[in-house]
Parts: sequence; structure tokens; C-alpha cells
Amino acid sequence: MIYYTEKEIKEEIDKGKIIILSEGKVYDVTDFADRHPGGREHLVKQVGNDVTQQMESETPHHHSLAAYTILKKYCIGNLMQKNGDLRHRNGTVKSNGTTNGTVNGTANGVAHSNGTVHSNGHSRHHDSSFPDDPINWDEPLLFQVPKLGDRYFEWVHRPIDGHLRLMKSDICESFSQCPWYMVPIVWIPVVMLLLYTSYTSLRDEPCSFAVTFSEDYNLSIPITSYHLPLLYIVGFLLWTLDEYVIHRWLFHLCPPSKYPVIVILHFLFHGQHHKAPMDKMRLVFPPLPAASLALLLYSVYCLFMPYTMALAVFAGSISGYIVYDMIHYYLHHGTPYGSYFRALKRYHVKHHYLDQQKGFGISSKMWDYPFGTLIKE
Repeated sequence: MIYYTEKEIKEEIDKGKIIILSEGKVYDVTDFADRHPGGREHLVKQVGNDVTQQMESETPHHHSLAAYTILKKYCIGNLMQKNGDLRHRNGTVKSNGTTNGTVNGTANGVAHSNGTVHSNGHSRHHDSSFPDDPINWDEPLLFQVPKLGDRYFEWVHRPIDGHLRLMKSDICESFSQCPWYMVPIVWIPVVMLLLYTSYTSLRDEPCSFAVTFSEDYNLSIPITSYHLPLLYIVGFLLWTLDEYVIHRWLFHLCPPSKYPVIVILHFLFHGQHHKAPMDKMRLVFPPLPAASLALLLYSVYCLFMPYTMALAVFAGSISGYIVYDMIHYYLHHGTPYGSYFRALKRYHVKHHYLDQQKGFGISSKMWDYPFGTLIKE
């Protein structure tokens, strides 16, 4: 392990590196700063400071076990006082020769002559917070996750910092990933097509929406092309509920370990995002799995209304989905402006790192209130 004086740390900071201190150790989080769930600016503000107390504080939030596990990855050495002794969090000093009984030993990394440190002596993404991890991190993950058995749900909610490879085939792997800009590119034309089809169908052949109040009283509401804007708005608002229902009762349903296919599907659709929430390519929905959920949603709409009416409502819901995925990406990888989005980012960070079974609203907290899943400040 390398020992750093305060002067050496300042020299590294002057080179543009983001160095922080904690528990008497030195961390270079330059490469991590843009992925930091709280935003890069929070780390920049703490350059050269000891963040031990802040990480334990409830303000802005108490940091989870995952945060400490991720931090270990960026340890580059110990802090040394000017007199050559090691400084520890409680203010005591120990002689330079020993650290926890190990003479010039290694801790949290292996020092190299060029000053770099390889994190923790294990494979790049190994989950050191999970005991007896049966996953081979040098192989694609997707078909390994059933090996976790009843521990899968706990494992998937212990985040790591890194990129996941799911499949061996490069072609299949490419379809499992998606950059954020593909969402509007793929789905805005679909929305336009749905609206056009609904408009021309309703213009040429209006339909009616039947509402049954009792056996003796039925109400039939005529629907024409003039109702298209209203149907679109209804669909957009319906998405807020769809978002909550899908996120809570589908994506956060604990899959039964005795059905490996269900475990694999859970990991493919949402588990991978919770395992690697900072992976930019595994945040928004790839078109193929998104299309399967879209088809399911449209089928549900068709159970309650004529298909020409459902097309317009569905177009509104897809528009809501586009907004949702853009907000979701922005909360993870953007620097939100305005009190609403800053609060929403803090809220979603808590969902990932503190309480994964609450805070299911992403673009809005609206449905967390009536369903009792609000994460309190």
C-alpha cells in the first residue's frame, strides 16, 4: 500500500484528480465522479476533504453498504502525517511500519511502481459484499443467475459499479443494450403512426364507448376523431399508473427460485439495472423487450375499449413511456436543475441504495402516496 502525505495529495488534486479521504485512507474517485449517484458536483465539493462523517450522516442521506463497497474500489493508499505516522479517523496515529498488524502490507489494493492500485485484489466486478458469490464474473451473467437460488433477490439488490455482460453472443448482447437516444428515435414514429391510424379510422367510422352502471342502465358514448386529443391525454395520464404497476408488481416481484426461466427473465427485464445502476447502456429499455411490454399493455386497453379508441390511448401511454425513460436516464446520469428534479433524483437514489421495496414512482411520486410506498425524507 502506498502512503500519501498531504503535500502529495495536493499535487494530485492540482493535476485535476478528484481525491477524497475516509477512515485514514486516500481515494481517487476521478473516474467514478460522472457515475456518482448523487452527482459529480457533490464529489467535486469534497475534493481533499475527509468524507467519513458525511457518509455516515443522514444529510443528505445515510450511505448504504453498497456505497462503501464501491468506494473500496478506488482506494489508492493511506494518509500519512508530516511526521511520517499514519493518521486514523479517531485522531490517533500509528507507526508507519504497521497497519493492523501487517508490515508494509496491502489493504484494499495492490500498489504498483507506477502508483496505480488494482482494486481489492479480485475480479473487476466481483461483489465483495456478497458472501460465497457463485457467479463467475469473467463469464456472461444472464444464465448464471439461477445458481443464486433463494439468494438471487438479495444479490440483485446489492449494486456494483461497472458494466455487465449478459450474453456470450455479440449480436444478442447488442440487442440487450440501448443508448438513451434510441428511445425517442424508435417510439416517436410509432406514436405518430398510432395517432394517424386512430384519427383516420375514427373519422371514417366513429365508434362508441359503452359504460355499464347496472343491468338496467347502460351508457353509450360516441367517439369521433374530434375526441383524439382527449384520448391521447387519458393515455398519457394512464401511463403514470402503468409505470407504477409494472415497476412494483412485475419488476420488483421476487421470482421463485424453482423456476430458473422466471429468474432469468426478471434479471433481463429489470434485475440487471438494479445490479449495475450506473451502467449507461442498461438503463433505458431496449426496443425488443419494450415492444413485448407495449403489446401486453395495448391488449389490456383493447379489453376495455374499441381498438380504434385504444390506438389513441395507447399512443398517449407510449408518449408517457418516452418521457419516463428520459427522466429515468436524466436522474441517473444528468445533473438535474430545479427543485423538482433534484428532489426526484434524491428519491430515486434512495430506491436503489436504501429501500428497494419502496419508491416505485420514477417520473413522479404520485402513486407512491395512495399505495403507501413513499420513501420519507
